[in-house]
Amino acid sequence: MYKIDSMYEAMADALVEAIGEGKTSRWMAASAWWLGRQQIANAPDYWFAVAARITADLPEAERAGIVAQLSKAEDHYVDTAAAMPGTPDNVASWFARWEPADAPIDIDKLRAEAAIKVDRGAEAYRLNFITAGAGQVMAYQQKLSEAEAFLADANIDEDTIPHIVAEAAMDGVSLADKATEIVSVFHAWQAVSAGIEAKRLGAKKAIGIATTKSEIDTAAAVNWQGQ
Repeated sequence: MYKIDSMYEAMADALVEAIGEGKTSRWMAASAWWLGRQQIANAPDYWFAVAARITADLPEAERAGIVAQLSKAEDHYVDTAAAMPGTPDNVASWFARWEPADAPIDIDKLRAEAAIKVDRGAEAYRLNFITAGAGQVMAYQQKLSEAEAFLADANIDEDTIPHIVAEAAMDGVSLADKATEIVSVFHAWQAVSAGIEAKRLGAKKAIGIATTKSEIDTAAAVNWQGQ
């Protein structure tokens, strides 16, 4: 694992990755010459051979800029540059001893964000069945109250059930049919709502005990439509 105060490890990592991608650039050449001069991983000849190959492949102006900074001994590597060398065992062993450090993960922040995602997902799915807004919720509650009152007393004063009267007239049905419809829809919604809430609470509980990003992501991926 390399750290930001060990620049040669990060430099070597970036250089090898770029070589693997078939890239050739001035920064790669400069990095390889530096690694060779510092005898990193006790492999100066390897780094110089890499540096020479990259330098030889640079555009003329860039190549001249690099060569102008080399010693006579280093010039020899450029003059005799061959194919890109294979990684020697000592360098490969050095690479094997460290891996780039992952950025620290704020688990509490991830949990909070995932919980919000679940709540929003539940609300979005609810809107497939109801209309958003506090006023609309109050209207649903009032209609249910009126429907239940009518079904309990068919002779109820119509002035006390204005929503039932208005909707029955609009749809061309009887008060009894409209009241029955509203109560039936409410009971169907109760079953859907209970399922949504169970999934929401279950997901948030799983998020709360998750200890890795993968576990949190899995817990937050709720299938609202499935069983």
